[in-house]
Amino acid sequence: MKKSIGDYIDNFSLVNLTQGYRIEEFQCSIAEYKSFLKEQALEFQELNISRTFLLINKMNADIVAYMALVSDSIRLSIDERTTHFPEKIMFPNFPAIKIGKLAVSSIYQQEYKGIGSLMIELARGIAQEVDDSVACKFITVDEDIENDEHVTDFYYKNNVVLNEEFNKGKRRTISMRLNIFDDPQAAVQEDTA
Repeated sequence: MKKSIGDYIDNFSLVNLTQGYRIEEFQCSIAEYKSFLKEQALEFQELNISRTFLLINKMNADIVAYMALVSDSIRLSIDERTTHFPEKIMFPNFPAIKIGKLAVSSIYQQEYKGIGSLMIELARGIAQEVDDSVACKFITVDEDIENDEHVTDFYYKNNVVLNEEFNKGKRRTISMRLNIFDDPQAAVQEDTA
C-alpha cells in the first residue's frame, strides 16, 4: 500500500532549481516533461520565462517532483466573473500564476500517494505569497490531455475547474483554474458530505 506524502512531509523540501541538483536522474512517464527539466528549465529561468521548483527528498537529495511556474492572466466569461466576484467587475482578464509543467518521479509515485496534490498546494502557497506584493487571484493550468488522458480527474480532485472562455474548439490541452483563496478543506468536506 502506498504511503501518503502528507504523513512524511518533514522528509521533503521545496527548493528553487539551481545547478547541482541531479536533474539527469529524474524519471517520469512523460518524455516531454523529463526533457524540459533536463534541457530547458535552467535556461528558461535565466531568460525569466519560468521558475522551476523541485520537491526534494531531504535524506538523499532525490527529485521527487517538479513544477515550472509562469506569470499569466486568465480571461473569464461573464458567468465565471460573477461566480468569483459578486460585484460587477468590468474587465475580463484576471491575474494568475500558471503551472506550466508539473511532473512526479515515477519511482516516488510508486511509493507515495498525493505528491501531485501536494505540488498544487505548494503552488497555491507561492501564489498567495506573490499576492502580498502583486495581485494574484488564480492558479491556471493547461491540462495536458494529449500525454495523460486521466489528468482531468486529478485536477478535478484538487478543485481545479474548467475555464469556459478558453475551452472552445479542439485543443491538445484543457484550460483550467483554481481560486487561490478558496478553502481547500471546505471543498473536501463538501465532497464527503
